[in-house]
Amino acid sequence: MFFYLYLSSSAKEVLKTHDLETCTRPKMVTTGLFSYNFKDIGFTQYGEEWGEMKKLIGLELFSPKTQKSFRYIREEESDLLVKKISKSAQTQTLVDLGKPLFSFTAGIIFRLAFGQNFRKCDFIDRERVEELVVESETNVGTLAFSDFFPTGLGWLIDRLSGQSSRMNKVFSKLTNLFEHVIDDHLKTEQHQDHSNLISAMLNMINKPTNIGSFKITSDHLKGVMSDVFLAGVNAGVITMIWTMTELTRHPRVMKKLQKKDSSNTRLHPPAPLLLPRLTMSDVTIQGYNIPKNTMIEINTYTIGRDPKCWTNPEEFIPERFSNTSINYKGQHFELLPFGAGRRSCPGMSLGITILELGLLNLLYFFDWRLPNGMTIADIDMEEVGALNIAKKVPLELVPTLHHS
Repeated sequence: MFFYLYLSSSAKEVLKTHDLETCTRPKMVTTGLFSYNFKDIGFTQYGEEWGEMKKLIGLELFSPKTQKSFRYIREEESDLLVKKISKSAQTQTLVDLGKPLFSFTAGIIFRLAFGQNFRKCDFIDRERVEELVVESETNVGTLAFSDFFPTGLGWLIDRLSGQSSRMNKVFSKLTNLFEHVIDDHLKTEQHQDHSNLISAMLNMINKPTNIGSFKITSDHLKGVMSDVFLAGVNAGVITMIWTMTELTRHPRVMKKLQKKDSSNTRLHPPAPLLLPRLTMSDVTIQGYNIPKNTMIEINTYTIGRDPKCWTNPEEFIPERFSNTSINYKGQHFELLPFGAGRRSCPGMSLGITILELGLLNLLYFFDWRLPNGMTIADIDMEEVGALNIAKKVPLELVPTLHHS
C-alpha cells in the first residue's frame, strides 16, 4: 500500500510526530540491488546495523574534524574549476556549466571518500563516471513489476520487458568501478593509512571488531560507496545548475549570495521525492489511519511550491529568506531538500559546503551572460530525471573574468 504526501503539515506528522514509527525503508528490487542487499545507509531497514553504519560514516566521512582535514582537497578542486573556466573567459567561449561543475563535485567526493583522483586514474574518467551516475540514478528511481507482484509473475514481466537486464547491466558496471577502487587500495596498501572512508572500512574488514552482532563486510563497503556515488555527486551539480539558471533569469540577484541556496532548493530540490519510508506500526496521519507496512512518499517538490506556505511560490525570490528562520536543516517542513528526522541525509553539511563553494567560485571570479542572440525568455526550464530532477537542456553561458 502507498500513501502519498504533498503538504508540509503531513510531512511534519511523518518526519517528527511519527518519525520512529515510520523510519524504516521498504524492500524494493532496485534499491536492494544497488545497496548490495540493503547494506548501505540510505536504503537499509531501521535497526542496529543501520545505526552502527550511520555512526561509522559520520565519524569517517562527515565529522567536522574530517571535513577540516580535507580542506586542501576542496581548495585544490576550486583552483582547478576557476582555471578551467578562466580559459573560456579569456577567449569568450561558451561553457556548458554541467561539465566543469561535475568535475569539481566528483573530484572532491572521489578524493575525500574514495581516495581517488579520477584525473590521474587510468580506470576512471569524468565522462564514464557522469554516464554511470545518470544510469544508476535512473534505475534506482524506477519501480520494478516485482515490487507489485512479488510472485513469479513480476519476475517474468521484468525479464520480458528488459528492465531486469538493463538494471543488472548498470549494476555490473557500478560494481566493476567499485572493485577497481578497492583493488587499487589493496594493491598500494593505501588501506593501512586510514586516509579515507574506503581505507578505514577495509581495515575494519581485515581486522574485525565485535560491535554487538554487527560485522562489516565487503557488501557494507560497496553499499556505502553506492550511497556516496549516487547521492554525493549529481545532486550537488543539479542544484548548482538550477541556481545558476535562476540567477541568469534574474540578473538583479546574480551577484547576491545571501541565502540563495535555500531559495533554489525550494524551487528545484534535487530529489522531488524523499526516499520512501515504511510504517512499522499502525499510525494516524492527517486523520487517516495508515496500517503497518504502508510505503509513504513525501513530495518535497510540491511542498516547496505550496501557496499555503509561500507567497508567489513559483517566483525565485531569495529575499524571502532574509526575515525568516526557515532553513534547509530539517526543522522546517516547508523546506526539506535533505529530509528530516532519523533518516535525514547524513551528508548534509558536506553537500552544502560543496554547493556554496562551487557557487562562490562561479560568482566571485566571473560575470556571466547568455550567448549572443539569446534572451532570458529563451532559457529552457524543462526538467528530466527519476531519482533526481535535472535541467533537461544544458545551461550554456559565456564567462567574463570579474575578480583577479
